[in-house]
Amino acid sequence: MGSAVNVWKLCQFPSKHWTASRYNILPFRHLGTSLPKFATEKVETEVSTVDDILEDLRKPELSDQEILQKRFKARLPERIYRKHVLKQPVPIESKYDYERYRLRGYYARFGEESKLNPGICWPTKEEMAEIIKYDEIFEPTLQERIRNVESKRLEEEKHKKEVEAEVDKNMANLDKWISDYHAKIEKKEKKAEELKQQRERLVEEISEYLGYDIDPRDPRFKEAVEQRDKEKKKAMKLKKQQESYDKMIDKLRKIAESK
Repeated sequence: MGSAVNVWKLCQFPSKHWTASRYNILPFRHLGTSLPKFATEKVETEVSTVDDILEDLRKPELSDQEILQKRFKARLPERIYRKHVLKQPVPIESKYDYERYRLRGYYARFGEESKLNPGICWPTKEEMAEIIKYDEIFEPTLQERIRNVESKRLEEEKHKKEVEAEVDKNMANLDKWISDYHAKIEKKEKKAEELKQQRERLVEEISEYLGYDIDPRDPRFKEAVEQRDKEKKKAMKLKKQQESYDKMIDKLRKIAESK
């Protein structure tokens, strides 16, 4: 006998019921024949309907308030969110909010929507008296303010006249400055040209001294310049010595002739 094979088969009926059939298949062979014969055993088990399963899996519907709460990503307290994000007035609840300067700010921000008396924005009699006293002590009087404004205006006019005079003076010297600038540029260019010619003459002299053309970037060029300068100095020294000797001879000759 062969081993048993378990096969599960799902069948859907018009009544939308699911049934499961289990078959135990036992293949075997009779003597003298090649065709198998099967013995089956069927066990049916009733399961729940699809509607019942979906009903169990279905989550309860959310209310509008719960949906709004899930959409709210700021996670701020409602009072702060309404006041600073939605810019809506919030009810005054704590003692901290009843301070006078906070009530003024509350009215200044929300206006009539705050449902506050606008009179809270005006100083009280005590505050007015304190303000007047402060102004009398620390603030200048009207006459002093007028004098300060007048003196400031005179200073500004004086400064303006000085600036205009300086501009007129500079405009008078403008032509001279322009000519000086061009002369300076011309002198600079002339000096650069002289240096260029001097360098070219030096290259020619060194080439003539060596007997062949040489590149100024060649290290031998610098050595040749130094060698030539040494020879020039030596020649100048000998020339001076010869001149001194000639002068001394002339002087001795004159002394001899005078005797």
